[in-house]
Amino acid sequence: MSIKEIKVKGKTYQLPIFLPDATLGVVRGLDSEILEKIGVRGVVVNTYHLNDNPGTKILERFATLTKTPATKKSGIKNFMNFFGLVVSDSGGWQVFSLIKRHDEAGEISDEGVKFNIGGEKNRQQGVFTPEDSIRIQFAIGADILICLDDFTGVNDTEEKIKESAERTILWARRSKMEFEKIIKKRKLTANNRPLLFAVIQGGWSKKWRKYCAEELLKIGFDGYGYGGYMVNERGELDQEMSKYIAELIPDKFPKFALGVGKPWDIARCHQFGWDIFDCVLPTRDGRHQRLYRFKNNPNQKKFDFSDPNNYEFIYIARQKFSSDVKPIDNHCDCFTCQNYSRAYLHHLFKINDVLAHRLAVIHNLRVYNRVVESLG
Repeated sequence: MSIKEIKVKGKTYQLPIFLPDATLGVVRGLDSEILEKIGVRGVVVNTYHLNDNPGTKILERFATLTKTPATKKSGIKNFMNFFGLVVSDSGGWQVFSLIKRHDEAGEISDEGVKFNIGGEKNRQQGVFTPEDSIRIQFAIGADILICLDDFTGVNDTEEKIKESAERTILWARRSKMEFEKIIKKRKLTANNRPLLFAVIQGGWSKKWRKYCAEELLKIGFDGYGYGGYMVNERGELDQEMSKYIAELIPDKFPKFALGVGKPWDIARCHQFGWDIFDCVLPTRDGRHQRLYRFKNNPNQKKFDFSDPNNYEFIYIARQKFSSDVKPIDNHCDCFTCQNYSRAYLHHLFKINDVLAHRLAVIHNLRVYNRVVESLG
């Protein structure tokens, strides 16, 4: 079961919702006007990267600009000129990708994360802590803040999974304390404060997933996320674990399937109870010449968006598309399909023009948003 909407800072957002990647405050190549036309109602930005570039001082300066009453205090929204839902990723994935994959890059302890690379901006004594993550996210001005979590590796031992789950709980408790401290200092109310979500870790262990969820629920958050790896050894969504974790979270809370995923996986996870989704795939694939397409007309009542057999891909760089006059998808209403042929897009990629990326990403994001719109 899924909730139907989420309210934050005086604005209501209908669920389910898909949030494309806007790591550094931009969905690469797309402006706010075209995002609105595609149907994008929210984005995910990254705490770790925005802290380094452009930096929180600049974003806090933009928070003083008034564009609309609802966004008066949001530096990132004024900076981007985008006024949909903004979620700030805690930086947990960067911890995993930079350190757990490369030991020499730093070390992780209960205190926080010590990086041996990059700058020390806004990091206390060289350690990036859960408290740092929350402070930076407040400076960014996001609507939903995510607690820093200890990402569980796909091949972690039982001991490592236990350590990851327990550290995630510890960091979540400290995150909430810092969150409440800032709310009190800024005199924020329930109507104008951001929301705080915690992330459930525990790898492939139902035991530790359950333990992590139960302890996070005791602390109390506005919503909960599905963290860690979600795909099995075949590269497919682990539906059993996805369903199991969703059932651990009471239905009164919004449920965020972080990193999901492929369009049919989004439809499946929504059936399990997940409400919020984000993934780099539609934008990254678009830039790498991989375009999504429905095999049949998705407007048909019996069309099953959760069936991967109802999708196919066009690798637009292939020579066979060089003279193809058809749009990417005859059933698509996006700007790209309504105005350009496969041959033209093939040509743009061949000459390495920046318009190729823009048109490809517009189309892929529209496919994702049509999937989400079908679930509402």
